[in-house]
Amino acid sequence: MHYSYEGSEMTYGGRAGPFPELIEGGCLGCHAQNPSGDENIIEVGKARIPQVLHHMENSDLAAGNFYYVADGYNPDYSKGHNVTEISLQENPPMDVPPAFIPGVIIPGGNGPQDWPNQRQLNCAGTWGCHGDRTKDDPYEAIYGAHHTDDSEIDGSTVGKSYRFLYGITGKEHVDWEYLATIDNHNGYRGNITHDTMDTISYLCGECHAKFHPNPKLGGRKEVGQVYNSLWVRHPADIAFDSVHGGFAGSEYQAYITYSLEAPVAFKEPTGGETEVDLNSVIMCLSCHRAHASPYPDILRWDYNNMFARNGVAGTGCLTCHTRKGGPM
Repeated sequence: MHYSYEGSEMTYGGRAGPFPELIEGGCLGCHAQNPSGDENIIEVGKARIPQVLHHMENSDLAAGNFYYVADGYNPDYSKGHNVTEISLQENPPMDVPPAFIPGVIIPGGNGPQDWPNQRQLNCAGTWGCHGDRTKDDPYEAIYGAHHTDDSEIDGSTVGKSYRFLYGITGKEHVDWEYLATIDNHNGYRGNITHDTMDTISYLCGECHAKFHPNPKLGGRKEVGQVYNSLWVRHPADIAFDSVHGGFAGSEYQAYITYSLEAPVAFKEPTGGETEVDLNSVIMCLSCHRAHASPYPDILRWDYNNMFARNGVAGTGCLTCHTRKGGPM
């Protein structure tokens, strides 16, 4: 309750306080306790705390690892979101998120009407991803979520939303996809009818709206028409059966076994899906991480090593585009 104990400050992760809402270290004080350490999940009593910034080799969690963009650790700002207190603003700054549209519909209201110059990202709130984005203050936006009974993820509150992404649903892997397997992983929600706001790609579209056909975001006009298809960019929230030419006989038909490297979404995800079929949904996170990755553009793999005809089949882009790679 008070910001001291026996004459000492009460903080986590070496963070300077005091902090709002009677917390002891802000988001990073708990979730980035030892950036140079080798723990991706820290246990404190009965609490298990995922670390978004750490140096545990080959052990990044589902959203990636801010280590690749964190100041003090040889950062490459092109490899992740540049969040306040993790990274400095890019130079020159990216003043608005790519494909930003003012005032799109988000759970609880509308997104920001503009993006102020050099407005850097927060973890939560209007200028972040987690929590209630109608609230400007990141701590107010996430307030109470950690104490919520989240046995049912229905998107009705921040605490009952997938990974505290307000309004988003899905199935959460108990270890944030550390040591995930093809039958035990995050279950991502997708919807090809574009009439809901609870898919993981909708969350991305709240800032990157023009990349998404949902009418509450960019809509078809922004995505564009080409070759009798909706898409001029890589699709998101679209099933394999909806691609040009259909699923039967297509190169996508050979993507059979769920891939942790190039995951797909499902209308009713369980986190135990092992098979990919015509109804599986391509999403933003099929190709990208959410926080940061070892590769530019937060990709899940090195795009520079993706080669048609000579590429390694079943990896990266060639997981879906099975006919463009070399032999299995």
